[in-house]
Amino acid sequence: MEGWWQGNRTSSPLSDVFPAGPLAHRVEQGTFNPKVPGSSPGRPTIKGQVRGGIPQGEAGGLPPRDYSVTTIPGVQGTMTEIRPGVWRLRVYAGRRANGTPIQITKTIHANETRSGAGKRRAERELAAMVADVSKGNVTTGTETFGELLDLWLAHIEPDRSPTTMRKYRDIADRVVRPELGKIKLKVLSARQLDALYAKLTKKGNKASTVRRVHALIAAALHQAERWDMIDNNVTRRASPPPVHQEQIRAPSPKEVRAIIAAADKLEPALATLLMLGALTGARRGELCALRWLDINKQRRTLTIARSVYETEGGGWAEKGTKSHQIRTIGLDVLALAVLRKHRQSVEALASELNLKVPPNGFVFSRSPVGAEPIRPDIVTKFTKRVATAAGVDTHLHALRHFSATQAIAAGFDPTTVAGRLGHRDSSITLRVYSHALEGRDSDLAAVLGKTLALRS
Repeated sequence: MEGWWQGNRTSSPLSDVFPAGPLAHRVEQGTFNPKVPGSSPGRPTIKGQVRGGIPQGEAGGLPPRDYSVTTIPGVQGTMTEIRPGVWRLRVYAGRRANGTPIQITKTIHANETRSGAGKRRAERELAAMVADVSKGNVTTGTETFGELLDLWLAHIEPDRSPTTMRKYRDIADRVVRPELGKIKLKVLSARQLDALYAKLTKKGNKASTVRRVHALIAAALHQAERWDMIDNNVTRRASPPPVHQEQIRAPSPKEVRAIIAAADKLEPALATLLMLGALTGARRGELCALRWLDINKQRRTLTIARSVYETEGGGWAEKGTKSHQIRTIGLDVLALAVLRKHRQSVEALASELNLKVPPNGFVFSRSPVGAEPIRPDIVTKFTKRVATAAGVDTHLHALRHFSATQAIAAGFDPTTVAGRLGHRDSSITLRVYSHALEGRDSDLAAVLGKTLALRS
């Protein structure tokens, strides 16, 4: 029977591209995919019953449509002319976790309004959609920001450290998802982002904290833009609060000595760690990851190649340094002396237990032979405790600031300081410690003044 419901089963260029197979069905069915085992044609979704192969309308007559439906054989999608010159394309792209079908739709408008106009263009677009689905390059237009977060976090995880991923997930789950997770990407607006930033600020969060949230959202949306999930990244039009560079306060030499003295009374081994941190400017994870073979007494050097981080459940693991670079820095007489004393204490304890300290044992460890490193969080809490006991309001990372500011004040150039701290380039050092350079500028002014002073 040649009824309008059968459509025009005409040959198509797509027949040459895709292998012959079961007919693609009417767009109203939409979920049939001949390549999916167990998939079967569904029923038309037009209201009313189907009698004698002809769909019936509300009153038993034909539905109020005067156009034809064109189906393309041997493909995963359908192409329907919903009115003269207007084509609806639909491709089946699998199923969601809850079992509902994923269907990609697109509407093509021809330049003319006559029946059949724009058919070749619609065929090309359908072929492109099918190709995208087969490659996995497809979006439904219904994705939420929460779904994007899941995709983005999985995408970047291989190139980020576990510590960084833990921080990202904390921000995503604690701050972003509750506010934006259910919003569809296509309707997400800069106004909604600004409302989130205002809410966070009202709760007392610092501008730098809000900026970190903004940076995470911007990164996820930037990737969505590259994946063609969105046309524009709305974070470009959002207005996170400005961050004013705060001057870093480093403890004075007197305060550092007081902290180390308080630490030596409680736990001499950690006092050595704090002393080494102040002398080298190493990060806490780098200090915890030090092994005895990293110390070269003859050359008076220390190699920093790894960093320790804590895993979920109280475990630990090692990774590369933050800059993914190995650096070797010099040790002075004081650093070598405290390390020698610490080594003697470690060997004395191991000898009492009839154990031997291996060359690759961790320098700072609760184990008598350095079998595992001391955890970074333990060092952080210990430092806060002894600093409070010494009457100094500071923290562990401030020892790194102490090392940097003292080096700059002594006249060492930013490039040398950056190399010792493990910064990727000196611009980071200049930005973070610009206030320390102001004192050097005063010294330079004095030198220039003496050079050009008039002689009597």
